[in-house]
Amino acid sequence: MKKLLVIRNDRLGDVILGLPSLKIIKSSAPDIQIDYLVDKKYSDISKISPEINESIYDDGNLKETLKKNNYDYTVSLFSTFDIGYKLWRAKINKRYAPATKIAQIFHNRTLKQRRSQSKKPEFEYNNDLAKFFLNDNGFKIVDDSRPYVILESHNKSNKKKIIYIHPFTGGSSKTLSVSDFINLCYELNKYDKYKFVLHCDKNDYEKCKVIENKMCNLLDVETVEPTNNLKSMFTNISKCDVFIAGSTGPLHVAGCLNIKTVGFYPSKKSSTSLRWDTINENTKKLFFEDTGNYDDNIQVDI
Repeated sequence: MKKLLVIRNDRLGDVILGLPSLKIIKSSAPDIQIDYLVDKKYSDISKISPEINESIYDDGNLKETLKKNNYDYTVSLFSTFDIGYKLWRAKINKRYAPATKIAQIFHNRTLKQRRSQSKKPEFEYNNDLAKFFLNDNGFKIVDDSRPYVILESHNKSNKKKIIYIHPFTGGSSKTLSVSDFINLCYELNKYDKYKFVLHCDKNDYEKCKVIENKMCNLLDVETVEPTNNLKSMFTNISKCDVFIAGSTGPLHVAGCLNIKTVGFYPSKKSSTSLRWDTINENTKKLFFEDTGNYDDNIQVDI
């Protein structure tokens, strides 16, 4: 069995946006073992993605791990100088990457993409690189409709529709102000009586509890118990009918679960809704872009 290592060791949203390319590779070359190099926090992705045989991370011994696993190919969806150097030192035969930045010198199969121009979604850039790899190795490209992740099924016990609100972004980008998120929930509740769940990580839990206390007199609202367990996060988000957030990792988790998403995006060219599009069906996503009039929060011209 040939062995492929795919690299995307940055943020959660980036890891998720690599899943479509893994699905294309696995559909087209089912006999290839696919390992995924990610940040240690997201290494459990292999437990819920049917495309990934194993996930690895750089624990300080990456060079030894690469040599031990004896990969035939690597595809770097995101290439850094350090990782590129280690792939080169491991003498992996075919090393694929975008032809960008100085790190490309460590890869011997490169594709010009100009991602900084943001002319297509990030996941499509990843797919193009996957297809470049497949074409270069003589595989017929196949893409099927199987899900990106597989979770245990569960019954939704709440009769109300559930709307998840993720009001903070962990610094990855700006988002709506807290007051705008609160007003949004009030306005939505005029259409129907919903169950609102505030979603966050552990760093933002207390801030979400403050928001919950402001809303609880008029709305059915609670704050999710935050978790560092990736599978638990996916399971929590899978329970909602709609996920509303700024451009952040959990929004992309909802997208890969094909849940309806509402996203708020900055006005920066590198951060547009086109570039960081979610991977759910087109009929299940709605986005708004910042007017660019304020530095701190996203403002939307309805």
